[in-house]
Amino acid sequence: MSEWDNIEGLQQWSDKLGELLEAAKEAARSPGIEARLAVSDRLAGFIVNSWPNDAAIKALDALAAEASQDLMLATIEDRLKEIAGRTAEWHQLAKQFREQAETAGMRAAEIRLEKARRVAQSLTESVHLLQDLRGSLKDTEDPEFARNLARAVEMLQKLRSQIERGGKA
Repeated sequence: MSEWDNIEGLQQWSDKLGELLEAAKEAARSPGIEARLAVSDRLAGFIVNSWPNDAAIKALDALAAEASQDLMLATIEDRLKEIAGRTAEWHQLAKQFREQAETAGMRAAEIRLEKARRVAQSLTESVHLLQDLRGSLKDTEDPEFARNLARAVEMLQKLRSQIERGGKA
């Protein structure tokens, strides 16, 4: 089982890149090349395994590629400076992703609210039409039909009330 097997979704991929950037900082402090090569390989593995290949993941992949290149710079100071810059970019992307998710969540709530409002309005109109029909029936006409109309009106009113309360009983 590889370190990539159980990662799903943007948040987990972003968290994994954060972990790899921390490992890159540690490797950058190392005078030998072995630690830097190992983290560079892990960053390459991140790029190969991250999915879905949408704009957000591609942005994370770009940071991973740059961090991998930065590890191979000649001096420790250069490596740390470049990796710190990538970490800052990662934080900016994470913030941007959170804002996009919040905006999408608010928009979805607005859409659900509008749908519920339209359904409640339609149910109100249906209740009025059924009440008009029931009022136009004579007492001598089909009493079972009149009872069914009354039950339908009552059920529609209950359903409308429940929708207006947000689906809570």
